[in-house]
Amino acid sequence: MSRARGGVVFSELVVAYLFLGGTGAGALLIAAVLMLLADERAVSRGVVVRFRDNGSAAYRRLFVPILVASLVVLVLGALCLAADVGRLDRILLLAVSSPSNYLVVGFWALLLCGTLAAAMLLVWLGAPSVSLPLFRALAVLLAAVSFVAVIYTGLLLSGMPSVPLWFGPWLPGLFAISALSCGVALVGMVAVFSGMATVFGRTMRQVVRADMVLLALEAVVVALWLGAAWLEHGGSASSGATPTDAAALASVASVLNGACSLPFWGGLVLVGLVAPFAIEAVLARCNASKDVAEASLASRALLASAGCVLVGGACLRAVVVAAGMLPVVSVPF
Repeated sequence: MSRARGGVVFSELVVAYLFLGGTGAGALLIAAVLMLLADERAVSRGVVVRFRDNGSAAYRRLFVPILVASLVVLVLGALCLAADVGRLDRILLLAVSSPSNYLVVGFWALLLCGTLAAAMLLVWLGAPSVSLPLFRALAVLLAAVSFVAVIYTGLLLSGMPSVPLWFGPWLPGLFAISALSCGVALVGMVAVFSGMATVFGRTMRQVVRADMVLLALEAVVVALWLGAAWLEHGGSASSGATPTDAAALASVASVLNGACSLPFWGGLVLVGLVAPFAIEAVLARCNASKDVAEASLASRALLASAGCVLVGGACLRAVVVAAGMLPVVSVPF
Protein backbone atom coordinates (compact mmCIF):
# COMPACT_ATOMS: atom_id res chain seq x y z
CA MET A 1 0.00 0.00 0.00
CA SER A 2 1.71 3.17 -1.15
CA ARG A 3 0.84 6.82 -1.03
CA ALA A 4 0.57 8.98 -4.07
CA ARG A 5 -0.34 12.61 -4.35
CA GLY A 6 -4.07 12.68 -3.72
CA GLY A 7 -4.49 9.45 -1.86
CA VAL A 8 -3.54 5.89 -1.20
CA VAL A 9 -2.68 3.57 -4.07
CA PHE A 10 -3.45 -0.10 -3.59
CA SER A 11 -1.27 -2.67 -5.30
CA GLU A 12 -2.29 -6.04 -6.70
CA LEU A 13 -1.01 -7.58 -3.47
CA VAL A 14 -3.68 -5.71 -1.51
CA VAL A 15 -6.38 -6.90 -3.92
CA ALA A 16 -5.11 -10.46 -3.43
CA TYR A 17 -5.13 -9.95 0.32
CA LEU A 18 -8.71 -8.66 0.30
CA PHE A 19 -9.80 -11.73 -1.67
CA LEU A 20 -7.73 -14.40 0.09
CA GLY A 21 -8.24 -13.00 3.59
CA GLY A 22 -11.98 -12.70 3.10
CA THR A 23 -12.29 -16.16 1.54
CA GLY A 24 -10.22 -17.86 4.23
CA ALA A 25 -12.07 -16.14 7.07
CA GLY A 26 -15.41 -16.82 5.40
CA ALA A 27 -14.61 -20.52 5.03
CA LEU A 28 -13.56 -20.73 8.69
CA LEU A 29 -16.83 -19.07 9.74
CA ILE A 30 -18.85 -21.55 7.65
CA ALA A 31 -16.80 -24.45 9.04
CA ALA A 32 -17.31 -23.28 12.64
CA VAL A 33 -21.08 -23.04 12.11
CA LEU A 34 -21.15 -26.52 10.57
CA MET A 35 -19.21 -27.86 13.57
CA LEU A 36 -21.78 -26.40 15.94
CA LEU A 37 -24.59 -27.94 13.87
CA ALA A 38 -22.94 -31.37 13.60
CA ASP A 39 -24.63 -34.41 15.11
CA GLU A 40 -24.27 -33.95 18.87
CA ARG A 41 -24.01 -37.64 19.67
CA ALA A 42 -21.26 -38.21 17.12
CA VAL A 43 -19.30 -35.17 18.32
CA SER A 44 -19.81 -36.06 22.00
CA ARG A 45 -18.44 -39.52 21.37
CA GLY A 46 -15.72 -38.16 19.09
CA VAL A 47 -14.17 -35.80 21.63
CA VAL A 48 -13.81 -38.74 24.04
CA VAL A 49 -12.10 -41.05 21.55
CA ARG A 50 -10.33 -38.22 19.70
CA PHE A 51 -12.53 -38.61 16.62
CA ARG A 52 -11.31 -42.09 15.82
CA ASP A 53 -14.59 -43.99 16.08
CA ASN A 54 -16.80 -44.75 13.09
CA GLY A 55 -19.43 -42.20 14.09
CA SER A 56 -17.15 -39.17 14.18
CA ALA A 57 -14.43 -40.21 11.72
CA ALA A 58 -16.50 -38.96 8.78
CA TYR A 59 -16.69 -35.53 10.40
CA ARG A 60 -12.93 -35.59 10.89
CA ARG A 61 -12.42 -36.41 7.20
CA LEU A 62 -14.67 -33.46 6.34
CA PHE A 63 -13.35 -30.80 8.69
CA VAL A 64 -9.61 -31.50 8.65
CA PRO A 65 -9.20 -30.72 4.92
CA ILE A 66 -11.52 -27.70 5.23
CA LEU A 67 -9.47 -26.27 8.10
CA VAL A 68 -6.19 -26.93 6.29
CA ALA A 69 -7.38 -25.29 3.07
CA SER A 70 -8.88 -22.32 4.92
CA LEU A 71 -5.68 -21.81 6.90
CA VAL A 72 -3.56 -21.94 3.75
CA VAL A 73 -5.75 -19.35 2.03
CA LEU A 74 -5.79 -17.14 5.13
CA VAL A 75 -2.00 -17.32 5.51
CA LEU A 76 -1.49 -16.55 1.81
CA GLY A 77 -3.67 -13.47 2.25
CA ALA A 78 -1.67 -12.35 5.28
CA LEU A 79 1.58 -12.89 3.35
CA CYS A 80 0.27 -10.71 0.52
CA LEU A 81 -0.46 -7.93 3.00
CA ALA A 82 2.95 -8.35 4.65
CA ALA A 83 4.69 -8.26 1.27
CA ASP A 84 2.82 -5.09 0.35
CA VAL A 85 3.71 -3.42 3.66
CA GLY A 86 7.29 -4.45 2.96
CA ARG A 87 8.78 -3.61 6.35
CA LEU A 88 8.84 -5.83 9.42
CA ASP A 89 8.74 -2.88 11.82
CA ARG A 90 5.40 -1.73 10.38
CA ILE A 91 3.93 -5.19 10.89
CA LEU A 92 5.25 -5.35 14.46
CA LEU A 93 3.79 -1.90 15.09
CA LEU A 94 0.32 -3.30 14.42
CA ALA A 95 0.87 -5.95 17.08
CA VAL A 96 1.67 -3.45 19.82
CA SER A 97 -0.72 -0.65 18.82
CA SER A 98 -3.97 -0.02 20.67
CA PRO A 99 -7.08 -1.20 18.77
CA SER A 100 -8.00 2.33 17.73
CA ASN A 101 -8.42 1.70 14.00
CA TYR A 102 -9.69 -0.99 11.67
CA LEU A 103 -6.21 -2.02 10.51
CA VAL A 104 -5.08 -2.97 14.02
CA VAL A 105 -8.38 -4.74 14.77
CA GLY A 106 -8.09 -6.59 11.48
CA PHE A 107 -4.51 -7.63 12.19
CA TRP A 108 -5.52 -9.17 15.51
CA ALA A 109 -8.66 -10.71 14.03
CA LEU A 110 -6.61 -12.48 11.36
CA LEU A 111 -4.01 -13.58 13.89
CA LEU A 112 -6.61 -14.95 16.32
CA CYS A 113 -8.56 -16.47 13.45
CA GLY A 114 -5.52 -18.43 12.29
CA THR A 115 -4.59 -19.42 15.84
CA LEU A 116 -8.06 -20.72 16.69
CA ALA A 117 -8.29 -22.53 13.35
CA ALA A 118 -4.96 -24.24 14.05
CA ALA A 119 -6.21 -25.21 17.51
CA MET A 120 -9.41 -26.69 16.05
CA LEU A 121 -7.33 -28.56 13.48
CA LEU A 122 -5.31 -30.17 16.26
CA VAL A 123 -8.53 -31.10 18.06
CA TRP A 124 -9.92 -32.81 14.97
CA LEU A 125 -6.61 -34.60 14.48
CA GLY A 126 -6.93 -35.92 18.03
CA ALA A 127 -3.74 -34.28 19.30
CA PRO A 128 -5.19 -32.74 22.49
CA SER A 129 -7.95 -34.31 24.55
CA VAL A 130 -10.80 -31.82 25.03
CA SER A 131 -14.22 -31.86 26.61
CA LEU A 132 -17.40 -31.23 24.63
CA PRO A 133 -17.97 -27.80 26.26
CA LEU A 134 -14.41 -26.75 25.37
CA PHE A 135 -14.88 -28.01 21.81
CA ARG A 136 -18.05 -25.96 21.42
CA ALA A 137 -16.43 -22.93 23.04
CA LEU A 138 -13.55 -23.10 20.53
CA ALA A 139 -16.03 -23.35 17.65
CA VAL A 140 -18.01 -20.34 18.93
CA LEU A 141 -14.82 -18.30 19.35
CA LEU A 142 -13.65 -19.29 15.87
CA ALA A 143 -16.98 -18.21 14.40
CA ALA A 144 -16.90 -14.86 16.24
CA VAL A 145 -13.31 -13.99 15.33
CA SER A 146 -13.82 -15.13 11.74
CA PHE A 147 -16.84 -12.85 11.48
CA VAL A 148 -14.73 -9.88 12.59
CA ALA A 149 -12.08 -10.78 10.01
CA VAL A 150 -14.79 -11.09 7.35
CA ILE A 151 -16.24 -7.62 7.85
CA TYR A 152 -13.15 -5.62 8.70
CA THR A 153 -11.76 -5.20 5.16
CA GLY A 154 -14.96 -3.50 4.06
CA LEU A 155 -14.87 -1.29 7.14
CA LEU A 156 -11.25 -0.41 6.39
CA LEU A 157 -12.06 0.80 2.88
CA SER A 158 -15.35 2.46 3.81
CA GLY A 159 -13.55 4.73 6.26
CA MET A 160 -11.56 6.49 3.52
CA PRO A 161 -13.29 9.79 2.64
CA SER A 162 -10.72 10.42 -0.10
CA VAL A 163 -12.33 7.60 -2.11
CA PRO A 164 -16.06 8.39 -2.42
CA LEU A 165 -16.93 5.06 -4.06
CA TRP A 166 -15.80 3.30 -0.88
CA PHE A 167 -16.96 5.84 1.68
CA GLY A 168 -20.34 4.84 3.14
CA PRO A 169 -22.28 1.97 4.69
CA TRP A 170 -22.65 -0.37 1.70
CA LEU A 171 -19.13 -1.68 1.13
CA PRO A 172 -18.73 -3.51 4.50
CA GLY A 173 -21.95 -5.43 3.90
CA LEU A 174 -20.99 -6.20 0.30
CA PHE A 175 -17.56 -7.50 1.25
CA ALA A 176 -18.99 -9.55 4.13
CA ILE A 177 -21.62 -11.22 1.94
CA SER A 178 -19.06 -11.91 -0.78
CA ALA A 179 -16.58 -13.35 1.73
CA LEU A 180 -19.22 -15.70 3.12
CA SER A 181 -20.18 -16.82 -0.38
CA CYS A 182 -16.51 -17.38 -1.27
CA GLY A 183 -16.14 -19.27 2.01
CA VAL A 184 -19.03 -21.52 1.06
CA ALA A 185 -17.36 -22.08 -2.32
CA LEU A 186 -14.07 -23.09 -0.71
CA VAL A 187 -15.85 -25.43 1.71
CA GLY A 188 -17.77 -27.01 -1.17
CA MET A 189 -14.62 -27.48 -3.25
CA VAL A 190 -12.75 -29.15 -0.40
CA ALA A 191 -15.73 -31.38 0.37
CA VAL A 192 -15.79 -32.58 -3.23
CA PHE A 193 -12.04 -33.19 -3.45
CA SER A 194 -12.03 -35.01 -0.10
CA GLY A 195 -14.91 -37.25 -1.18
CA MET A 196 -17.11 -36.00 1.66
CA ALA A 197 -19.61 -34.08 -0.48
CA THR A 198 -21.53 -37.28 -1.22
CA VAL A 199 -21.25 -38.53 2.38
CA PHE A 200 -22.69 -35.26 3.67
CA GLY A 201 -25.02 -34.74 0.72
CA ARG A 202 -27.88 -33.32 2.79
CA THR A 203 -25.56 -30.85 4.52
CA MET A 204 -24.07 -29.77 1.20
CA ARG A 205 -27.55 -29.12 -0.24
CA GLN A 206 -28.36 -26.93 2.76
CA VAL A 207 -25.09 -25.08 2.27
CA VAL A 208 -25.92 -24.61 -1.42
CA ARG A 209 -29.33 -23.16 -0.52
CA ALA A 210 -27.67 -20.77 1.91
CA ASP A 211 -25.26 -19.68 -0.82
CA MET A 212 -28.17 -18.95 -3.15
CA VAL A 213 -29.45 -16.50 -0.55
CA LEU A 214 -25.99 -14.96 -0.26
CA LEU A 215 -25.68 -14.59 -4.04
CA ALA A 216 -29.09 -12.92 -4.26
CA LEU A 217 -28.19 -10.57 -1.41
CA GLU A 218 -24.86 -9.77 -3.03
CA ALA A 219 -26.58 -8.81 -6.29
CA VAL A 220 -28.99 -6.53 -4.42
CA VAL A 221 -26.24 -4.88 -2.37
CA VAL A 222 -24.08 -4.32 -5.47
CA ALA A 223 -26.99 -2.48 -7.09
CA LEU A 224 -27.67 -0.46 -3.93
CA TRP A 225 -23.99 0.39 -3.51
CA LEU A 226 -23.60 1.74 -7.05
CA GLY A 227 -27.03 3.38 -7.03
CA ALA A 228 -26.34 5.13 -3.74
CA ALA A 229 -22.95 6.37 -4.95
CA TRP A 230 -24.57 7.72 -8.11
CA LEU A 231 -27.56 9.41 -6.46
CA GLU A 232 -25.73 10.79 -3.42
CA HIS A 233 -23.39 12.72 -5.70
CA GLY A 234 -25.94 14.30 -8.01
CA GLY A 235 -26.58 11.55 -10.55
CA SER A 236 -24.82 13.41 -13.36
CA ALA A 237 -21.88 15.71 -13.80
CA SER A 238 -22.73 19.43 -13.64
CA SER A 239 -20.95 22.73 -13.37
CA GLY A 240 -21.77 22.83 -9.65
CA ALA A 241 -20.39 19.39 -8.89
CA THR A 242 -17.67 19.18 -6.28
CA PRO A 243 -14.45 17.21 -6.90
CA THR A 244 -15.87 14.50 -4.63
CA ASP A 245 -19.07 14.32 -6.70
CA ALA A 246 -17.09 14.16 -9.93
CA ALA A 247 -14.86 11.41 -8.56
CA ALA A 248 -17.81 9.32 -7.38
CA LEU A 249 -19.63 9.65 -10.70
CA ALA A 250 -16.47 8.82 -12.64
CA SER A 251 -15.97 5.71 -10.51
CA VAL A 252 -19.53 4.49 -11.07
CA ALA A 253 -19.26 5.18 -14.80
CA SER A 254 -16.02 3.22 -15.00
CA VAL A 255 -17.78 0.24 -13.39
CA LEU A 256 -20.88 0.30 -15.57
CA ASN A 257 -19.50 1.23 -18.98
CA GLY A 258 -15.85 2.13 -18.63
CA ALA A 259 -12.49 0.56 -17.90
CA CYS A 260 -13.89 -1.74 -15.19
CA SER A 261 -17.05 -2.80 -17.02
CA LEU A 262 -15.69 -6.08 -18.43
CA PRO A 263 -14.61 -7.59 -15.09
CA PHE A 264 -17.80 -6.18 -13.53
CA TRP A 265 -20.39 -7.46 -16.01
CA GLY A 266 -18.46 -10.49 -17.21
CA GLY A 267 -16.49 -11.55 -14.14
CA LEU A 268 -18.74 -10.52 -11.27
CA VAL A 269 -22.30 -10.40 -12.60
CA LEU A 270 -22.29 -13.17 -15.21
CA VAL A 271 -19.65 -15.60 -13.91
CA GLY A 272 -19.78 -14.74 -10.20
CA LEU A 273 -23.52 -14.29 -9.62
CA VAL A 274 -25.77 -15.50 -12.45
CA ALA A 275 -23.93 -18.72 -13.35
CA PRO A 276 -23.48 -20.11 -9.82
CA PHE A 277 -27.03 -19.15 -8.84
CA ALA A 278 -28.38 -21.10 -11.83
CA ILE A 279 -26.19 -24.12 -11.08
CA GLU A 280 -27.06 -24.09 -7.39
CA ALA A 281 -30.77 -23.75 -8.14
CA VAL A 282 -30.55 -27.07 -9.97
CA LEU A 283 -28.42 -28.68 -7.26
CA ALA A 284 -30.79 -27.55 -4.50
CA ARG A 285 -33.67 -29.36 -6.19
CA CYS A 286 -31.76 -32.61 -6.60
CA ASN A 287 -32.38 -35.37 -4.09
CA ALA A 288 -29.54 -37.44 -2.71
CA SER A 289 -28.71 -40.13 -5.20
CA LYS A 290 -26.86 -43.37 -4.67
CA ASP A 291 -26.18 -43.64 -8.38
CA VAL A 292 -22.47 -43.14 -8.93
CA ALA A 293 -22.89 -41.28 -12.22
CA GLU A 294 -25.47 -38.87 -10.81
CA ALA A 295 -23.41 -38.26 -7.67
CA SER A 296 -20.35 -37.57 -9.82
CA LEU A 297 -22.32 -35.13 -11.97
CA ALA A 298 -23.56 -33.31 -8.86
CA SER A 299 -20.00 -33.06 -7.55
CA ARG A 300 -18.76 -31.60 -10.83
CA ALA A 301 -21.62 -29.11 -10.80
CA LEU A 302 -20.73 -28.10 -7.24
CA LEU A 303 -17.11 -27.58 -8.30
CA ALA A 304 -18.20 -25.46 -11.27
CA SER A 305 -20.43 -23.33 -9.08
CA ALA A 306 -17.69 -22.88 -6.47
CA GLY A 307 -15.16 -21.91 -9.13
CA CYS A 308 -17.55 -19.31 -10.54
CA VAL A 309 -18.17 -17.83 -7.09
CA LEU A 310 -14.44 -17.51 -6.43
CA VAL A 311 -13.85 -15.84 -9.80
CA GLY A 312 -16.66 -13.42 -8.99
CA GLY A 313 -15.22 -12.68 -5.55
CA ALA A 314 -11.82 -11.86 -7.02
CA CYS A 315 -13.37 -9.68 -9.73
CA LEU A 316 -15.47 -7.81 -7.16
CA ARG A 317 -12.44 -6.76 -5.16
CA ALA A 318 -10.43 -5.89 -8.26
CA VAL A 319 -13.29 -3.73 -9.57
CA VAL A 320 -13.88 -2.02 -6.21
CA VAL A 321 -10.21 -1.11 -5.84
CA ALA A 322 -9.61 -0.12 -9.47
CA ALA A 323 -12.78 1.95 -9.86
CA GLY A 324 -12.32 3.62 -6.50
CA MET A 325 -8.72 4.62 -7.16
CA LEU A 326 -9.31 5.84 -10.71
CA PRO A 327 -10.29 9.38 -9.68
CA VAL A 328 -8.81 9.73 -6.18
CA VAL A 329 -9.90 12.94 -4.47
CA SER A 330 -7.01 15.03 -3.19
CA VAL A 331 -7.03 15.40 0.58
CA PRO A 332 -4.27 16.67 2.86
CA PHE A 333 -2.10 14.04 4.57
